[in-house]
Amino acid sequence: MPPITVVFVITGLAVWLNGLAFLGIGAKQQEGSPSPLVTVGWVTLTAGIVDLVNALWIIQKLFGGDASDTGVRLAGLVTFYGAFFLALGVSLVKGLDLRPIGNLAVAVAIVPVFWWSFFDGGWMFKSILAVWIVTFLSVAAVTYGKLRGEVLGAILVVTAIYTFLAPAAILATGNAIP
Repeated sequence: MPPITVVFVITGLAVWLNGLAFLGIGAKQQEGSPSPLVTVGWVTLTAGIVDLVNALWIIQKLFGGDASDTGVRLAGLVTFYGAFFLALGVSLVKGLDLRPIGNLAVAVAIVPVFWWSFFDGGWMFKSILAVWIVTFLSVAAVTYGKLRGEVLGAILVVTAIYTFLAPAAILATGNAIP
């Protein structure tokens, strides 16, 4: 399996937990206990770190013999998401204002569209990019009170399954992502 599988798994789990939290599932703090959002934050922070480490691994493979720019382009895309999840994780753990995360989400929604041609021949990857546009713009909308959190929760759960966990499962079965 390609190393990008690790990115799909850890990021999918982080998105899944964030989605459930926005849906209110396991998100209510019990008296005398820490907020479950801190736990979600730690998982999200871990995903960001793992994504960034994978981006570095992809780049180092280039210098180990892969002379194409494919690795750098893929690492650049992974870095967008790694940086976002790192920042979101820190914000959740520290209880920070999420509006800057909403601002970051706008850039993460729009700029990766320039990777569209990178996925020529792969309908699923292109559809994943489209889902991510909606998802990250929805994150921004929630942070500014323009969209209900429950709607974002549903979007995140679908995003986790379709754009992260399903591709990981496809790769785990020895198949290529279409």
